[in-house]
Amino acid sequence: KPCVLVLVLVPPSTALAQTPAAPLFQSDELIELTLEANFDELRGDRTQESECRPAIITLAGNDEMPRSIDIKVKTRGLFRLKECRFPPLRINLPKNSLEGTVFDGQDKIKLVSHCRDRDSEEQNVLEEYLVYRTYNLLTDESFRVRLAHVTYVDSRGEDDPVVRYAFFIEPEDAVAERLGSTILEINQLHPKHFGAEQAVRMTLFQYMMGNTDFSMVYFHNSVLMRDAAGVHFPVPYDFDWSGFVSPSYARPDEALGIRSVKDRIYRGFCRPTFDFSSVYKQFLDVRPSLQEVYSGVVGLEEDRLRDALEYVDEFYDDISSDRGRARIERACRKL
Repeated sequence: KPCVLVLVLVPPSTALAQTPAAPLFQSDELIELTLEANFDELRGDRTQESECRPAIITLAGNDEMPRSIDIKVKTRGLFRLKECRFPPLRINLPKNSLEGTVFDGQDKIKLVSHCRDRDSEEQNVLEEYLVYRTYNLLTDESFRVRLAHVTYVDSRGEDDPVVRYAFFIEPEDAVAERLGSTILEINQLHPKHFGAEQAVRMTLFQYMMGNTDFSMVYFHNSVLMRDAAGVHFPVPYDFDWSGFVSPSYARPDEALGIRSVKDRIYRGFCRPTFDFSSVYKQFLDVRPSLQEVYSGVVGLEEDRLRDALEYVDEFYDDISSDRGRARIERACRKL
């Protein structure tokens, strides 16, 4: 069947009440699955108009018996689509074949995978997964994720199977439905129209993760939503260029005046009437949970875990002192 992606916008007057997350995103338990496809063809699909390819996904059902399901896969993305030997994928699932599986209720879903078949780049996947998990601790206005251990099987039988960690990202429309909010498709929005707390929390989080590859004005790597009360807020995604992940290909924009993506720079807009203290407290409140979440990620090497904790500790040093807080807030961009 054709791979048609449809986005439904819910008008504010009919905004849905908040609903629970789909089964896939109600747990952090690791999923084991096999994905069989013609990966030689997929590696050649390097445009936004690439076609859907047939594939088979095999996983355990509720009875723990293996279930094989015919699906479609499609390459996606921008930079990683062009640069990665293993391009990121969009999984197109048949709704009538998912009952009794962890994918029940899913339709089209993004899979974030390794860029190249190297241990270091698999670690980058786990680190990016942790960025999403960190934001989940701070707010429900975030994309939920689910970690998977995937065996990639070449349907031609010419390549050896590859086993790597990957993760699924909650679809945009599912986030909106869960939050009882509306996705807005407009080209830009002045920062003054965002909820102050939501905007400061998101930009301070980007500072925490050392990420400058985003825009609240033009919605680069973020989705604009509006809640039932009419408050606009951004939901960020794509953190592979962050200092927390720091893959080999990531370079900061020269205009920012920093040498490495690991160098932090605050990119939030000035909000002179807003007291940042309430948002700092949100970050400080979740700090005890970070050690548990980070340590609980299977596959993350000890030195990577140590580096991750040290990197966020530097952020907490910044927001734990008056001098550090003042330095962050002085760096804001004028509205």
